[in-house]
Amino acid sequence: MAVIEQGAPVGFEPGARNTAAGLTLIGAVAGGVIAVLLFAARDVLVPLGVDRPADPMTLSLLGASAVFMALGGIIAFARLGLGGAIALIGVLFWLAGCIIFKSFGWTLGAPVGLGFLGALTAMISHDRHAIVADDRLIFRQSGLTRLTHWVWAVAMFFLLLSGLQIFNARPNLYIGQQSGFAFDNSILDIYAVNGPNGPAGQTKILGQVFDTTGVLGMSGTAERPVFTAFPGWATIPSYRDLGTGRVVHFFFAWILVGTLAIWLINAVATGHLWRDIIVKPRDIRDLPRDIFDHIRLRFTHGRSYTPLQKVAYFGVFVVAFPLIILTGLTMSPGMDAAWPWLLDVFGGRQTARTIHFLTMAAFVLFFFVHIVMVVLAGPINELRSMITGYYRTNVHLEPGSKGEER
Repeated sequence: MAVIEQGAPVGFEPGARNTAAGLTLIGAVAGGVIAVLLFAARDVLVPLGVDRPADPMTLSLLGASAVFMALGGIIAFARLGLGGAIALIGVLFWLAGCIIFKSFGWTLGAPVGLGFLGALTAMISHDRHAIVADDRLIFRQSGLTRLTHWVWAVAMFFLLLSGLQIFNARPNLYIGQQSGFAFDNSILDIYAVNGPNGPAGQTKILGQVFDTTGVLGMSGTAERPVFTAFPGWATIPSYRDLGTGRVVHFFFAWILVGTLAIWLINAVATGHLWRDIIVKPRDIRDLPRDIFDHIRLRFTHGRSYTPLQKVAYFGVFVVAFPLIILTGLTMSPGMDAAWPWLLDVFGGRQTARTIHFLTMAAFVLFFFVHIVMVVLAGPINELRSMITGYYRTNVHLEPGSKGEER
């Protein structure tokens, strides 16, 4: 006979609370031990692959992460969803510490893995039983949609930074089939010059020159200037290494293409593409009103995307993703030999490179707007839909619509 925990809502899974809290607390203890050893006894961690000193910022982030994960694990015994959310904050702090530390081996990965599994278990279990009592809570995003969303986020991060590493090898953009000093067809140039006050960075866009010292063309300090188009903090690797940059770029490019293909097959099979991505005449008709509502910060939280969201996601999935993939292939001599029509479609390899770069810039703009909209529309609700799949609406739902998936 099934046993329902005392005071738990109908639908609660008895073991979920202990599992979530246990995983999170183990992750917190592991993280706390690692943070203490990094501070007081770093030699103990050397055999485990952590062989460099940690700066105060790294230590503070790792320590704060352990505190948040421990707090989340304790609170999960009483408030499962809240405990999971707090633990997730700790996970994000740990990831930030690893990024600053520039190290992410299995030793540093163990606490974040345990904490993330605990937080995810807590949040999903909470929403599964909360949907019974809350008639505004729906299951909005399928597991595959959530998985591909986060895979794309990680892939695009590495593609952007490794792409800037590749761009630094030739910090110019051209239009046409050819490029070089004998041609006057560049539309963007990032370089360093010797000015009256010493070296300076400059960026030339369509013939207009801008002083970008400290960011583009020249970065670093006056004593140790770095003469690259993009500074080291914006590239992978952070130092000049075209070979490694290309390996990282191509690896995550195929990850992106593979997950996009999986998503597309699923979206067509489930009707998600036609229902939620393809823009229809009624979406165009309702678009001005939806734009006006967004300007006034009046957001509709429903099962379906709003017209403005559909236009944005149509641009991403139907225009930007295919464009950046095809222009990337056009820059490959091997692909040009196999598919010579790519050169005709994009007007040459140099034009394709320029389109590739501008599409990347459009993705960066989309990312910032996307994050701003998530914050303004309610970050907890929006993030939950991409973590647990559940979403709280503010519109009337038709009977039987709560369980629909994207």
